[in-house]
Amino acid sequence: MQLYNYRKKRKRKIHSFDTGYYRYPRKRTKSYHSKRKRGAQKKFFRILGVVACVLVVLVAAGAGTYTYLRSAGRKSLMEAANSQAPDMGDHQDESGLVSRNGKKYKYNDEMITILCMGIDRDTALEEEGASGENGQADTIFLLALDPSEKNIKMLGISRDTMTAIRTYDHQGNYVGETVNHLGLAFSYGDGQQSSGELMTDAVSNLLYELPIHGYAAVNMNAIEKLNDSVDGVAVTLAEDMKLAGSDFKKGERVRLTGEQAESYVRYRDMDKEGSNSLRMQRQKQYALSFMNEAKSAIRRDVMLVVDLYQNLTEDMSTSIKVDEAVYLASMLPDMSFDMEDIRMLEGDTKQGAVYEEFYADEEALLNTVLEIFYTEVGE
Repeated sequence: MQLYNYRKKRKRKIHSFDTGYYRYPRKRTKSYHSKRKRGAQKKFFRILGVVACVLVVLVAAGAGTYTYLRSAGRKSLMEAANSQAPDMGDHQDESGLVSRNGKKYKYNDEMITILCMGIDRDTALEEEGASGENGQADTIFLLALDPSEKNIKMLGISRDTMTAIRTYDHQGNYVGETVNHLGLAFSYGDGQQSSGELMTDAVSNLLYELPIHGYAAVNMNAIEKLNDSVDGVAVTLAEDMKLAGSDFKKGERVRLTGEQAESYVRYRDMDKEGSNSLRMQRQKQYALSFMNEAKSAIRRDVMLVVDLYQNLTEDMSTSIKVDEAVYLASMLPDMSFDMEDIRMLEGDTKQGAVYEEFYADEEALLNTVLEIFYTEVGE
């Protein structure tokens, strides 16, 4: 005979604190489960609403931070250089107007100039060596940004340019100005601030005391980071080249990786006369392609420059602060920039006692400064 399973049928009693008696639980109907489901959904949407509000606040805070940095950056940059116009000597009258070939020119004091340098060392720029041993400026470009005309111009200057630079002995004692290779000016500083200032002064003096608002010097390690920050830079090879160990043919279109980019902008055949000029032509092409890639990248992420700024801390020495960098980057997407906007300082290359020496053409130099940094005015 089968025993009746009382345990199976037994109902669980629940104590009621309201009445003090035990009661059996109510049967959970479809209505009960439906209400519970709706309650869970409401809770989920409340949580989702809170998360959305937090995101909105964060985005608004980011936008506010960006707006503040942009505004503060412009003000700071304009204060970084004095507003005094370049000294054009006998070509300039008392009012500051420059006469040239029957035309008059006025200095564009709205223009922002940034000296950009590539340093021939792969160690952190914060590591200071003895005077004369802190690396040389291999690549020298002066950026000129005109906010009113929404245009960028770039002047490439050979590192071999013979000009007056401040010189120091091995112990760092000032020994006076000497005419020497421009790129050497960086080596006489500390590899950081004083090196940047020495280069800034030398370039400014070369260009008739042109005001320069800031400088940025990067070592060889920074090339890869800069290149990859914009997902590579596409160039067309003007010669057969070996890039990061791989052979490429003249005429090939290549999207350079970080390592390849370093090879592309640094390679120089020392056995060829004028090899630095050939390298500068490649750097000119790379600069144009990089700038266009950077414009697209900043359109996608306006705060990209802040991340890049932080990633380059060890590999960069700059007078430009974060807010100034944000302001400069904010202008970039709307700025026009093409190959005609890149000028190279004209002159002659001669073989010196040991190294090649570049001598700027004075007439061409004067015309270049007027074309880039001045605007023509009527009578």
